[in-house]
Amino acid sequence: MDARMLSFLVGLFSVFNTVQFFIFDLNQMTYIGYQDKYNIYKTTDSQLGSWVMRNRRVINTVLSLVTLGVSCFLLYCLHNNTYTGLPIYAVWIVAYECIHLSIALFIHRIIKKQFRELSHLYLIFQVSRMFLHFLGLPCLAKHGYSIYKDSSISSKLSHRRHSSVSTMDS
Repeated sequence: MDARMLSFLVGLFSVFNTVQFFIFDLNQMTYIGYQDKYNIYKTTDSQLGSWVMRNRRVINTVLSLVTLGVSCFLLYCLHNNTYTGLPIYAVWIVAYECIHLSIALFIHRIIKKQFRELSHLYLIFQVSRMFLHFLGLPCLAKHGYSIYKDSSISSKLSHRRHSSVSTMDS
């Protein structure tokens, strides 16, 4: 497999994995019980913590939709053999995973002891997803460099000036 095919697989993985974790995040339960609702999180005095917990679905939705857009843009740029989508994807995936890791660590800190295993599972999912996303970045960098190098060579060839002196064989 060449770098282009691996970059394409990175884009497909990103699309499918984002959809999968988006569904998991939207269906994550915060209350247990049918009649007696029991919250699995501790109450927090932090304004930032309560804001994150209140708006977690919105945060995940926005992050997932932007990631889907960036991943589709990566696939489009790979199809058209353009350079711009690869560094945009690389920067966004690093930011996306850092934001998700900070949310996962925050959730790990405020979950009640009875449900700590759920938090461990969530952290394992997060770290494995980060590992898989970051595993494809060197391949993207290699393919992006080859596209950039090819485009700079072709632009130098197209910008050569033609000689004004013409020679004729007699």
